[in-house]
Amino acid sequence: MIRRHPGVLMFGWLLVILVAGYAIVGHERTLREGEFVLLELTPVDPRSLLQGDYMQLGFAIDRQLTNQQQRRETRALPPYVHIVVDDQRRGRFLQVADWPAQEPNVLTLRLRRQGGQYSVGPNGYFFQEGTAERYEPARWGGFRVAANGHAMLVSLHDEGLEALGADPAPSEK
Repeated sequence: MIRRHPGVLMFGWLLVILVAGYAIVGHERTLREGEFVLLELTPVDPRSLLQGDYMQLGFAIDRQLTNQQQRRETRALPPYVHIVVDDQRRGRFLQVADWPAQEPNVLTLRLRRQGGQYSVGPNGYFFQEGTAERYEPARWGGFRVAANGHAMLVSLHDEGLEALGADPAPSEK
């Protein structure tokens, strides 16, 4: 079958490469042009630090999303959450919404659904083995947010909002 139709196989590979390239370009654009915001972390599982290169994360906004979800009859939330951003770039929950925010100092994040729960970010942060003590004081997650609401976790920060780790992005301060 493959010998008779090598063009189909080549087209398939080309399609896979194009889709992957498109995703990579989008992520790179978010890292380069995305708006920076800090989201408060909830207490992390200290046992996950014992794994050496992984920290379990939770976000304070996720708790508010759970409360919103429990109040709704359908249990399904709209696709976006609006957060108010203060002068230190800290984000605070405002509302869930069906539309992107238009107000100044309000940022839109696209919600993710993980295991039946809604979240604004990933549930884990990986780092180089042997550097766990560097990330133990983490109290904030630093995100780059694209105009479409796609958010990428790029850094962890301590209580004083200082970036933890080796090489924080210069525009985060």
